[in-house]
Amino acid sequence: MSVMLDPSTLPSVNILGLAQSGAILRAERETSPDGIPAFITKEGWNELIAAHADDHTAPHTVVLPALEKAVARILSHAAESAQSEGKTAPVISLESDLFQSDSTLILAFVRDETHPVACALIGTAGHLVDMLRGDGSI
Repeated sequence: MSVMLDPSTLPSVNILGLAQSGAILRAERETSPDGIPAFITKEGWNELIAAHADDHTAPHTVVLPALEKAVARILSHAAESAQSEGKTAPVISLESDLFQSDSTLILAFVRDETHPVACALIGTAGHLVDMLRGDGSI
């Protein structure tokens, strides 16, 4: 299931700068040709590592495959909601067990401030606010 996102209607965030600084990380190894890049906050990544792979020498090999599946489900849920409502909200909250610190997950559709590319930011409200405060955008 796919939904079209018009990047010009989304809030502008310095995605490239956030990624280069390490404030956000790719939540998938590859984006499908009809998909949008999904990112998780560094704080969210650290929380997942601490909860599921703290004792592993290569924690990304444990966390990333599971995170990719979770992100696919989250984006699929967002697409289903958008299709049934006839529109896509730029920010969606849903109940999730992805993060132990908060059962309310935030999915924010944004666009990069320098490129007309839609992206998804995933985290708790606290994760996203902390990350965006550090960036000063949105």
